[in-house]
Amino acid sequence: MKVPMQYELTHLQLQAMLREHDIPESEIKYLGDKEYPVEFQAHPEYHGVIMPWYLVGGEHEVPVCDIASVDQVDDDDCVPENDGWGPAGPPQI
Repeated sequence: MKVPMQYELTHLQLQAMLREHDIPESEIKYLGDKEYPVEFQAHPEYHGVIMPWYLVGGEHEVPVCDIASVDQVDDDDCVPENDGWGPAGPPQI
């Protein structure tokens, strides 16, 4: 049995997430498989490897290996008053 690489597992997670939830394409969109270019220095071990790519935030084309994790984010996690660090203090002047 072939053990999947981490980027393959991330791709499977993303595909399941996209299939099971109504996520707008403006947030994340699967672009298909492309070659990881040798110009990219982050993961030289993937140079020349064909892998899934995604459009993130409507403007960033990224290979799946550059997506660190697939975590659920609650809408209120983006509100500064509810960032998990407790109540917001007085405004800084």
